[in-house]
Amino acid sequence: MQLENFLKTVSAQIDRKIDEVLKPFEPKLLYDAMLYYLKNGGKRIRPALVAMGAYITGGHPEDAITVGTAIEFIHNYSLIHDDLPAMDNDDIRRGKPTCHKVFGEDIAILAGDALLTYAFQILSQKELFKNVDAEKLLKISNLIARKAGTEGMVKGQVMDVKKIGDLEEVAKHKTAALISASLVAGAMLGNPSEKELSLLSDIGEKLGIIFQIVDDILDKEGYYSEFGEEGAKEIANTFASMAIQQIRALNKPEKTQILEQLVYFLLNRTH
Repeated sequence: MQLENFLKTVSAQIDRKIDEVLKPFEPKLLYDAMLYYLKNGGKRIRPALVAMGAYITGGHPEDAITVGTAIEFIHNYSLIHDDLPAMDNDDIRRGKPTCHKVFGEDIAILAGDALLTYAFQILSQKELFKNVDAEKLLKISNLIARKAGTEGMVKGQVMDVKKIGDLEEVAKHKTAALISASLVAGAMLGNPSEKELSLLSDIGEKLGIIFQIVDDILDKEGYYSEFGEEGAKEIANTFASMAIQQIRALNKPEKTQILEQLVYFLLNRTH
């Protein structure tokens, strides 16, 4: 299976699932603001990781798309809030004006709030799932909530804003926590062993750190500022080597080849 085709397929499935779970509602202003980033050409890495996790452990592919959609809602809420004047104060995202520039700060904040809460509306809607019992859904929802919140992404944002902790600690929480949760949540849809879940959690964390380092190199900040381009690339390569070793330790080469391809994709991306 080729990664490029896989990512395109997942992206198209996520688009369809967004249309299925988020129908137009009033006030349309809020609906439009929620969709603004969701349908604006994101890379869909997190849903792809959910799909890969499910593929590795035998989870239902449609359930992976549903969980991936919920995680994509959480990711896009974080982007809307990141771009706000009180945070990164960005005017452009993916080549277009940021959400608050188009809809105003008030609606942007509320759209982010709505996306975060809607994610858990999706995760708790049993009829959206094909082959997951309520107990498993509860565990998956709990994992995602922890890694999106005070154990993960929100904690990392605070550390970043207030300059608490070193670059790796910040990256582990701010970026890697939700990326790791995506891979693990996908795996939980199938029948993983505890060893597999532990390995996938570690692999996901390394993927998240690679993602952050490459972001820093592209934006010329963070790891780039501290170690220079070559130094930052060397650190990213080290994490990639460790991730590949752990992927191979899963002993499912026919299932994990796509995950190996993703390591190199993240390492070599240019935007």
